[in-house]
Amino acid sequence: MPALDNIAYSHDQTVAAFRSYYSFLTKMYLNESHIINPPSEGWITIIASPNTLDKTDKVVNLLRHLPYMRITNDDTRDAEGAPYCKFADWQKLSSSRKGRDFLKLCTENASICEDVPRHVVGLTAGGRYNPVFLLDVELGTVTWYECRDEISEALGWPQVEDDPYDYAPEKEAEWRAEGATWAISDFFEMMKDQYRKLHFIPISPRMVIDEREILQYGPEGMIQGLQKIFREHGWPDLERYCKKECLDAVQAFLEEHYPEEADRRNDARDLDG
Repeated sequence: MPALDNIAYSHDQTVAAFRSYYSFLTKMYLNESHIINPPSEGWITIIASPNTLDKTDKVVNLLRHLPYMRITNDDTRDAEGAPYCKFADWQKLSSSRKGRDFLKLCTENASICEDVPRHVVGLTAGGRYNPVFLLDVELGTVTWYECRDEISEALGWPQVEDDPYDYAPEKEAEWRAEGATWAISDFFEMMKDQYRKLHFIPISPRMVIDEREILQYGPEGMIQGLQKIFREHGWPDLERYCKKECLDAVQAFLEEHYPEEADRRNDARDLDG
């Protein structure tokens, strides 16, 4: 398990980690049109302001140079970057004029946002069940807030070993202790690994489910059938994997064996195809 003393933040490496992650998703299921890249000078709409984006210059500089998953606020078009997870499109959020409190609520969780420091920024934006990922530009880490122990342990990727109460103020340490924390690059590699092992399973060009949740609460046999389809189409060998044919087969499988699930998801295929 890595220690904080062995982790350092790098702007360039963080941008590269985001680019690599989004590129990976487009190879598996996501349409390339869902990813938007910054101009050479960065997203000029993202600026520091006490009334809107009350973050440090280092955070603002990072957000100005990140690629984003395009968010339109239309659930029939916006794509997930992890199971049931919408990533924050900061170039859109920063120009929404919703104000500082709104941005913190939708990206940092209402119960902890007042205790999230200015050098930490939320990577996701969505409803109450959307996962909360918090990136710290001082420590070089990402914390998955309220990531349950059974989930973080099952993810199988080394977390930061330091106790938050040893390095953070008490209120800040409380939310850090309620999550799982990785070095930034490790976090994104861990997320990729969940897709490679088909713990995270795309069921359309924009929607992803979690193997663990469906096995516990979903229809019997669905996960095994989906995993079989991906492997038959070459996954996780990207040189052999046939993306379009695989997603078509996934849709056909759901329509034949789990029509209620297909009905809830088929609009994604129509809109993104």
